[in-house]
Amino acid sequence: MEEEQKQLSAQYEKLEHELYLTEEFIRAKVDLLEEKINSKFKHARFKLFDTQINEGLKETCEALYEGVPYSGGLNNAARINVGLDIINTLSEYYGFSAPIFVDNSEAVTRLIDTKAQVISLVVSESDKQLRIESTTAKEAV
Repeated sequence: MEEEQKQLSAQYEKLEHELYLTEEFIRAKVDLLEEKINSKFKHARFKLFDTQINEGLKETCEALYEGVPYSGGLNNAARINVGLDIINTLSEYYGFSAPIFVDNSEAVTRLIDTKAQVISLVVSESDKQLRIESTTAKEAV
């Protein structure tokens, strides 16, 4: 019995070590995955996994801007610019550019650069009817 206990104890330690190495491999792989995805974006960052209390990993997908979650804590201007950054990256990846409607753009002092046509929707108390302003590419430069 004592000999069997020693063998089982040694086997248990070996399995624990292998489990530890497997978890470290998964953490390294997750870090590389997040780094590769985040390198594609100029402003937005993505948190793809949360580390739990028991050191396990939980899948998540949270957009961040300067470490602040998109879902809470960002002001409207930062949300709009992070959204534009995501659109820019996906547009570049898929080779497709569609017009972008930006609502509440009066909250933004400067939109990030984009190759797509941007249609800004703003509230103006003085205007009682819909007013359309446009700039040509030469005027925007």
